[in-house]
Amino acid sequence: MSPLTPTPTSPALSHQTPALSSCLSKPHLAAAFAEDATVRRLEADGIEGVLHEPSDRSRVVLGLHNPSATEARINLSTLLPERADCTWRFLSGSMHTSDAADGMYVHLDAAGTTWLTAAA
Repeated sequence: MSPLTPTPTSPALSHQTPALSSCLSKPHLAAAFAEDATVRRLEADGIEGVLHEPSDRSRVVLGLHNPSATEARINLSTLLPERADCTWRFLSGSMHTSDAADGMYVHLDAAGTTWLTAAA
């Protein structure tokens, strides 16, 4: 697996929000999409990602998109080593997970997008 590198990926994902509008009514999640939030675009192993972090750094919201025509998987511990001990929670999209000795993998459908969140 290649290391995570910030990259100028498609800006579309960074401007999307989770499909479940009810989740954005929660203040700790809405803060991740506030004007003063930090947004970092990511790419690893062909998967595009965007990490939203509110100014108080209390929680992150991670969007992952698989632009390929086949299922893809990514190790969250490798993607965000600074968040390796976090418990990720599903917000919206389509995915499944698997556990391995080196961490949790997120499996994304072909052309699939999913949103996750974790407390700092």
